[in-house]
Amino acid sequence: MSHIVNQPSRAREVGYITRFLPAYRQVVMKALADRLSHGLVIGSGQPPGSSAFDALLPPEEATASTIEPIVLPNRWFHGEKLHWQAYSPMLKRARQPKVLVIEESPRTLSLRPLLRQARRRGIKTILWGHFASIHRPFDPDDWQDRRRLKTAGMADALLTYTDASRNRLHDALPDAHIFTARNTLDTNTLFPLGDALISEGRPSIRARLGLGDRPTLLFLGRLIPEKKPVQVIDIAAALRTGANPAQVVVIGDGPERFAVQARAAELNVPLTWTGALSDLSESAPWIAASDALVNPGYLGLSINHAFSLGVPVVAPRPDPDGTGHSQEWVFMKDGENGRFAADDSEKELTRAVSDVLNDGAGYQRRAAAFAREELSLERMVDGMLSAILHVAPDVSLSDPSDQPVSTS
Repeated sequence: MSHIVNQPSRAREVGYITRFLPAYRQVVMKALADRLSHGLVIGSGQPPGSSAFDALLPPEEATASTIEPIVLPNRWFHGEKLHWQAYSPMLKRARQPKVLVIEESPRTLSLRPLLRQARRRGIKTILWGHFASIHRPFDPDDWQDRRRLKTAGMADALLTYTDASRNRLHDALPDAHIFTARNTLDTNTLFPLGDALISEGRPSIRARLGLGDRPTLLFLGRLIPEKKPVQVIDIAAALRTGANPAQVVVIGDGPERFAVQARAAELNVPLTWTGALSDLSESAPWIAASDALVNPGYLGLSINHAFSLGVPVVAPRPDPDGTGHSQEWVFMKDGENGRFAADDSEKELTRAVSDVLNDGAGYQRRAAAFAREELSLERMVDGMLSAILHVAPDVSLSDPSDQPVSTS
């Protein structure tokens, strides 16, 4: 792909508006911008409680890439419950974008006014998000979901994270134009790291990291009560080989850190706590050294992270209506790339982990293969481009022959 140096005088045909831009999403936006001949303009603000905002691309990247960042002031009410974003800097431009991809959030009070203003200005809009809560069943007759669907109907197209989410949304809005961009991470970095580490083998990785030669469980993510990290220690203690429990690697930080450390000391479970690691090459060996990612709470993008490095996932089975995890849970194929425990009890989670350990090489191979076939960054960007080109076929690509495969 051609790499276009940022030229402020050049019109940006596509814009992205989000409350704030986390680090993992920056890579996705950069990949999308590189596929667009005119690059991408991103409007983003500060997360709640931040005194300094570093989620936008750093200055040296912003001035040397196809991305042009614009700060959109945020106002937060009642903590994170409600939000208003001053979107006018994205619209009051000499040459405004043809298309706006907009984060779909029911908390954003400025979302409907933005959609109306964009329509008046002839700007096509794509709403991108979950379109449903992870905490309660989706019900088109519920006032909260009904309002969310009404907002979705104001956009020219919708973009979902998973095929299952797209299908559910299509049932509720049969006339809507809906596309899927499977949510993922920087697989252009993760896949080569995973291939090399899988070739090296877990025993060798553990040895050079100073880990013991025993079953290794991984917890990856924020150490918060909802994710139940302390329970991973209990599962490791239950997986004893003689007098030796399994060992635990924890990557992340949060208020449950000291509870995890205290429980490990109490049960004599070997614990390695790395803290939060944002560098993928730094965290990759610790992840690849593990036999399974165990998450007794809710799942999210940690699934993609683990699969990319050949690590299967163990978690409680979602509720029958699909709630209990973020939408990425559908990437889990029970008995293939991970195991769903019957419930979130220590007994059932330990049984699921034991099943994975009994076929460690098979689960490793299938987890890595699934990520490479289904969860690549390129596939995600293809989905985004399909939606963009549907609403604005004249948007130019950096390589016109590089048309995405339709994911509608």
